[in-house]
Amino acid sequence: MDDAAFSIDFAVAYTILAILLACTFFTATNAISVRYTASYAYDLGPLAESLGDALLRSPGEPQGWYIDPSSAHDASIIGLSAGDPNVLSTYKIEGLYFYNASGLKRALGLADEDGLYGLRVEIRSLDGIVNRTVGYPLPPDTRDVYVSNRIATIKKEDGTYRDAHVTIYLWRRHVGAM
Repeated sequence: MDDAAFSIDFAVAYTILAILLACTFFTATNAISVRYTASYAYDLGPLAESLGDALLRSPGEPQGWYIDPSSAHDASIIGLSAGDPNVLSTYKIEGLYFYNASGLKRALGLADEDGLYGLRVEIRSLDGIVNRTVGYPLPPDTRDVYVSNRIATIKKEDGTYRDAHVTIYLWRRHVGAM
């Protein structure tokens, strides 16, 4: 009987030890992963901020890039400025419809031949009238996203102004899988 009791006690203790070791391993792995993905997102900060500056402070080149699809695809760089920094033109916001996700990266000057970056731009007026989203959908399991929030003003055709938020999401695709 003592041998059976010893075996059961040993099996229970071994099981508890195995569970504790597995929990410790997974906790350490997650802590290391969080540290690396946070550094990846932090490294994207200067690039995302420069893309935001180009978008919100520049009128774009050529000036009428937003008029038709051929002008939009021939643009060397797009910008939403109506003339003053952070004052956006509603016409240029509508012109974002001419771009798919990869075209948006190219039009903002993001050199990404290998397709390593994901980019999304969201423009929302505080009153809910203007709502524009362009770029890649943000994958739900992506952790290394740099988010740049900016405050801007949208100048309507009739001369009225709307306060707005511009959010730029930039991430590296397939981090850890390459």
